[in-house]
Amino acid sequence: MHIFTSLVFSLLLLTSLNAKDTYTIENVTLKSAQKKYGSDAKKRLLELVEILNTLQDADDIKKLTTINDFFNTVEYNNDIKVWNKKDYWATRDEFLGIAVGDCEDYVIAKYFSLLQLGITVEKIFLTYVKAIKYKQSHMVLTYYKTKTSVPLILDNINTNILPSTKRKDLRPLFNFNGEKIYMAKQRGLGKEVPKGKINLKHWTNLILKIKREKI
Repeated sequence: MHIFTSLVFSLLLLTSLNAKDTYTIENVTLKSAQKKYGSDAKKRLLELVEILNTLQDADDIKKLTTINDFFNTVEYNNDIKVWNKKDYWATRDEFLGIAVGDCEDYVIAKYFSLLQLGITVEKIFLTYVKAIKYKQSHMVLTYYKTKTSVPLILDNINTNILPSTKRKDLRPLFNFNGEKIYMAKQRGLGKEVPKGKINLKHWTNLILKIKREKI
């Protein structure tokens, strides 16, 4: 079983209703979010459920666009101001609950939502890049129609989904997901990186944290 398989439903449950799979969320989760983050958190969770249900039969591009737009409405701020930590990777639950986060939080929320909608892990990656204008590391979500395709970039800075060849402001570094790590390039997946060569402790901690979240 892949590392993410048991995790994509950490916040939302997939159940069968009237012979059709429908996304729902348990009242205990809604009550917990409301108690911890306020009444607006409950509304955001329910809005995500509604969006997931409307996208069940959509094509990949529609799913990418809608999920990208939804999470990009969340306010940006750095981890020091939000969590009082230098680098903190929030779960989708936390990100939607507190309704503020940084680049990793947008990417994580989009990644797990798109997996939940049936986009396969071979097509989407968390991708570290260098944001040239800001002279700092940044994270985006990349979508590859095939392994040799020019990836599409889902970003919280430039909110338009564009092919990587049109994002001259970004310098790709490496891609990773629940399965593999690759060196990144503008067209196709780069060379696979052996596990352990790149430290992904924040990803490991995120996975453990999601496992501890109550549904």
